[in-house]
Amino acid sequence: MVLVLTLLLLAFAGWAAPQATCWEEDGIRWCAALDGAQLRLGRVTAAGIEDAGPVPAEGITTIAASTGLLGARGKSLLRLDLPAKRWAEIGTLPAPILQLLPGEGGAMVLTGTAEQPVPDQSAVWWVQWTPVFAVTRVEAIGDNDHPWQLWWATVDGEQRLAAATHRATYYARFPHHCMFLYAWKDGKATPCWLGSRLSRPYREAAHADLRADGRTRLIALEETRDGGLGLSVYTPAQFGYTSEWRTESLPGLERIAARGTIVICTGNDDAGNARTWILQVKADGYELVPLPETPPSLNAVTALDATRIAGWWEGAWHIFTAP
Repeated sequence: MVLVLTLLLLAFAGWAAPQATCWEEDGIRWCAALDGAQLRLGRVTAAGIEDAGPVPAEGITTIAASTGLLGARGKSLLRLDLPAKRWAEIGTLPAPILQLLPGEGGAMVLTGTAEQPVPDQSAVWWVQWTPVFAVTRVEAIGDNDHPWQLWWATVDGEQRLAAATHRATYYARFPHHCMFLYAWKDGKATPCWLGSRLSRPYREAAHADLRADGRTRLIALEETRDGGLGLSVYTPAQFGYTSEWRTESLPGLERIAARGTIVICTGNDDAGNARTWILQVKADGYELVPLPETPPSLNAVTALDATRIAGWWEGAWHIFTAP
């Protein structure tokens, strides 16, 4: 695989919250994607995705699937009234919402001010809206941790909260990207693994049940000794992770994200053309397999099901199947 590394883009590109998702409501599977000041709706059918028209979405920065569709506008948490095609406010957070991570009985919400390389004054909250709206700070993730991305992970049937943080640690006494893992039970987060730089310093990460064995793996885009970027896959081990597979530098690789159980990477080929790859599972490891189509950004796509990815761009719904 021959790719070209674009260091300037890597220096300034940052993770962005998802702007596309799928969910089920009233027995129908729906897709939604932000498109400027509009939300595009699609009804999933046997033939593909049937366009269901736009919904006004001025100021909405991210969406997520829960019991219905959630959205964020500034500090406001919203829910889509699907029959009426309009947004209703559920409640407000203490600071602007950067990410929504729905879970059982509520949602994790990351707040802060969008800055690079990590948000300013970021914090994590557990939000519930049934029977009443309630916001509780996740105290285990402190102000000095500077969280900037969240995931759910499952290990041997136990639910865990994974948080990308940015701080100094005992083994690396300068601010850097860390990966922290918390047990999540009865509305409380308890630290179970406070990883520092993984096996190599990492730029971005994703969590996915790659092998469909109920064990969420950590996939990281990491810096290599030659100044490039490579991929590593870590498998759960007791309280944390252990290395399962890794590559050396893959020139051109720039971004990584998980959509359901599918891990997607983007970058450029040796001619500077945008490319997209899927991390495919092999018996003895993993392999990056190119896709025939490249979305405008990773936050524009969502998992339609276990094998298909969907998104809205250039005025239409797009679907492509993971190899």
